[in-house]
Amino acid sequence: MTHRIIQLPTDFTPESVSTLIPIFAFLLAATAVVYGMTSVEIRLRVLSVFWLVFLLISAQSISIEFARISNLVLDDDDSHNGLPNDWDGMQVVCFNFPQGHAPEGYNDGRHHLDPSGVEKFFDPYWNETGLCVGGFEGFGNGLDLLQAAVSAGGHATVMEYTEYSGLGLMIDSFGGINPCEALTCVDDWSSGFSWTLYHNGLKSAVGVSVLPLEEDSVVTWRIDSW
Repeated sequence: MTHRIIQLPTDFTPESVSTLIPIFAFLLAATAVVYGMTSVEIRLRVLSVFWLVFLLISAQSISIEFARISNLVLDDDDSHNGLPNDWDGMQVVCFNFPQGHAPEGYNDGRHHLDPSGVEKFFDPYWNETGLCVGGFEGFGNGLDLLQAAVSAGGHATVMEYTEYSGLGLMIDSFGGINPCEALTCVDDWSSGFSWTLYHNGLKSAVGVSVLPLEEDSVVTWRIDSW
């Protein structure tokens, strides 16, 4: 098996998608409509039934969202935003796949695996699909951390790359997802897509094999256009 990588500089700040705001906004709006359409004599009874039915229907979404709030770092200024609380201050590698082009079992949200490959939390509302492997400590080099994450991620992170003299590794695919097979690249190579390396939310200016890490580094791979 061969392996590969890519890197460039730009900011990218994905945000978690909270369902509580639209759920309760709809509840308030619908309550106002029901309030205005019912007579004083039956208003309280109708509203009580409406709220009960609404909460029963929305219970699963509300439960999941409260689990996210209690289990995840939700701070856009933190490189660990959207990751489990107990990974805060630790090293993490994330693999984000294009919607509809993810390894089997990873196209429904973002999965969080510990260093042994055991899933600890699933977030169906994060706006990127794939997985993060975290809870690592003590890695000083990006490639060493990547190899540990690839090992823990199983079929979803199987890595193919090409090694270039003086340039290091160029990622061909993760989990069997090749950028130009998942998305459309131009035949004349004037534009296309590639696996791109981010370090703490910023595109890396160096390759993963020479990427120096911090104690709380979050390394992210996603397919970008060029």
